[in-house]
Amino acid sequence: MRSEPGFWQDSWREDVLDRALAAAHGLTFVWEERTQILGFVCAHDVGFRGYLSALIVAASSRSRGIGKRLVEHVERELQSRNCAVLISDVWPDAETFYRSLGWSEPDAVLLRKNLAAKVR
Repeated sequence: MRSEPGFWQDSWREDVLDRALAAAHGLTFVWEERTQILGFVCAHDVGFRGYLSALIVAASSRSRGIGKRLVEHVERELQSRNCAVLISDVWPDAETFYRSLGWSEPDAVLLRKNLAAKVR
């Protein structure tokens, strides 16, 4: 994740991965070949829906179906937990990829508040 330009944010806490993995409750998966991690996905079951919080595939291994298989695995896992909807905020350059898997806009507006910004 740190090696992917634009993915890792300097404002993230040092324990961000540990916290994400702990909160995922078994919904984190890696794609590994020859002891090298080529893909990673992390999702969360929040009861009324699932949330895909991270998907990353090594640049040298893209277009091989790794991301697709990781997302489909998470979808199956969440379906087995009776989640009816899976959401994610995605990078603009990944929108076509998600749409090719059947994803569409939710019936909601995604807003954010930067909690790291100084309050005046």
